[in-house]
Amino acid sequence: MKKLVLFSIILPILSFGQDQRAKSILDKLSEKTSAYSSIEAHFTNNFSSPVADFNESQSGKIYLQGDAFKLELDAQTIISDGETVWIHLIDEEEVTISEEDEDENEISPTKIFTIYEEGYKYQFVKEDSKNYHINLFPEESGAFTKIELYIDKLKMEISSFVMFDKQGSFYSYIINSLTTNKKFDSSFFQFDVSKYPDVEVVDFR
Repeated sequence: MKKLVLFSIILPILSFGQDQRAKSILDKLSEKTSAYSSIEAHFTNNFSSPVADFNESQSGKIYLQGDAFKLELDAQTIISDGETVWIHLIDEEEVTISEEDEDENEISPTKIFTIYEEGYKYQFVKEDSKNYHINLFPEESGAFTKIELYIDKLKMEISSFVMFDKQGSFYSYIINSLTTNKKFDSSFFQFDVSKYPDVEVVDFR
């Protein structure tokens, strides 16, 4: 009985210590990431759905600067200057234009590297010779139930993360390379329709 009581006392203490460790690591990560004026990341994305028995992998590039982003994938490019969003479907030769709309159930590409800063509880899981492993749990119900975050200990940068949704599917992102503080002109985060004369424009604004 005494051992049971002792265990019930120690467990919350250990849990608090691990949470504090996770917070310390995330604070250092946030401090470093917030100092970047821009980010260019090359990544590999894997999507797996056990329910649909479906797996897909693709590579991509993402460019971030302030509220603007450009996401380049195999079949499409998504661009936002913070106010307008262009989605270029390459094979269909079509581009849709709409106003920026922040959906609370979606994760904006601009927040990919800082998602842990707001709206999530955190849990330190473990560390190995290269990475810290921290789990994030949303404070409010949304599209994702958990995010596994892996942080490079030496660089103090996100090396990969895995997002799990309510259907049991998961999206993993491996950061293959990360370049910071490049200067991009504002036009880089806009779609110049004149350069694509054969593209059909669908404007929802």
